[in-house]
Amino acid sequence: MIGMLLIMAIICSSALALVNILTSPIIERNNEIKYMSTVLDVFGIAYNSEDPDAVIAKYNDSIEESEADGISLFIDRSSGSSATSISGSGFQGPIEVIVAIDGESISGFKVVSQVETPGLGARITEDEFQQSFVGKKVAGGIAMSRTGNAGNSEFDAITGATETSKSLESLLNKGFAKYFDTIK
Repeated sequence: MIGMLLIMAIICSSALALVNILTSPIIERNNEIKYMSTVLDVFGIAYNSEDPDAVIAKYNDSIEESEADGISLFIDRSSGSSATSISGSGFQGPIEVIVAIDGESISGFKVVSQVETPGLGARITEDEFQQSFVGKKVAGGIAMSRTGNAGNSEFDAITGATETSKSLESLLNKGFAKYFDTIK
């Protein structure tokens, strides 16, 4: 009986290892395409989301990537606008966002990845929340507002997810400081 269990364990673990080996390049490519789509989205560049090769081609034609002082920069070749990837610790785990900045204001904002509490902190991925950042002046940083009436350099905290909102405020301010120091 023990021998049979051992044989089954070896067969099952080998099958899982094989599936992992076969699917990891596909998963990696899909993650790259998702990332490229997010960068195109923050710039408002239209693309065919149904065709992965079209996304890659549009990204390569439209976006110039660079790295300076430890931050990733993306430049829209047609408009000259720039964006940066900002990441840091959230309440439950890491959060990564891509922010397009025009002058001193946000022109696009998308959450790339997060592991916050579903229904609470994970609401940072909702379009309404992300769109609330567009037009905010961030050269001097951004603050979380609990009043529901966010000003020019503030964003409304998510009700029930204050810690996620505080974490987002902190990581954005660190990222904006690096971005503006690098751009100058």
